Amino acid sequence: MRKPYFGVRPPTWLGDDAVGQTQQAVEWAVEAERLDYDVLFVLDRLLAAARKGGLSVYESTMVDPFLMLAAVGARTTRLRLATLVAVVPFRHPAVMAKLTASLDVLSGGRFVFGAGSGWSEPELQMLGVDRRRRGAQLEEGLDLTRRLWTGEPVTADGDFWSLDGVTVLPRPVQRPGPPVWLGSFAPDDAVTWSGRIGGAQVRALERVGRVADGWVPLTYSAGHKRQLDPAQLAQGWDVVAEAAGAAGRDPGDIDVVYAHWIAIVRNDAERRACERVLARYFPGDFDDARATYLIGTPEEIAERIRAQSASLPRVDGYLFTPINDTTEHLEAIATDLRPLLS
Repeated sequence: MRKPYFGVRPPTWLGDDAVGQTQQAVEWAVEAERLDYDVLFVLDRLLAAARKGGLSVYESTMVDPFLMLAAVGARTTRLRLATLVAVVPFRHPAVMAKLTASLDVLSGGRFVFGAGSGWSEPELQMLGVDRRRRGAQLEEGLDLTRRLWTGEPVTADGDFWSLDGVTVLPRPVQRPGPPVWLGSFAPDDAVTWSGRIGGAQVRALERVGRVADGWVPLTYSAGHKRQLDPAQLAQGWDVVAEAAGAAGRDPGDIDVVYAHWIAIVRNDAERRACERVLARYFPGDFDDARATYLIGTPEEIAERIRAQSASLPRVDGYLFTPINDTTEHLEAIATDLRPLLS
């Protein structure tokens, strides 16, 4: 049995010094490769802020994810480069096929296509994406992108896009194409779940089973200051596996990827550093943050991960967003936590 891969997200949120911060993020990624991380992933935010239900979620943004990964790819040789997630309804399938295949070629076959349907209401409204149908649009976009990856002419008359003998080159290095990862669960699901997954969550999980190469479930709710129940994750996997079987796929071919925010805190100095970062965005005290994120000693964090993922069939990979984005913290996660999860 292979050891689980280990991934990390660089500090890509932008402030006043966009040039300096972006250069720092690239250097941070170089350090991640030196520390033997396997995957680096970035977000996809189009507008300068993100809002849902009329409320602000983010008051910041980052550079385009494909350009960011291209910059990282030029400075690294081994790191897999992932979008997590790129919003499929925001880009025409021909554009998406060109971007993703080009990045796979530029990186020598290291791209991972983490894909999503979007959720920020101003972005959806601006681009005319129907919030109620964005899941179906995601699935159609993925299908067309994969067909275009073949380099053969594609003709299709779908619900969202029409193609008439369209050919996109270059083809990706990876064949038949880069792996596709999909997430599931919205932040509010951590508290609305009452013992049975239903509605939109079932549809999202079934989509994972039908079309994805990896499942990256959300594992916490920052708004409600709690983690998802282990039984909810287990039930989610059951839906994924059943849908995969119904589609003639082996559920064992779908990677189970555990993702979370993390801070190693072993002493007062590390706690103060963590609290300084949390004060920028987290609406709660340190105890609230500990209930929401993975904060503690490496041993405490490993135990919490094992408890939350115990009912899953396996964990093929771990993806972490460090709360404290210093390279020292990056090294602590790699050297002190990783051995406990391998």
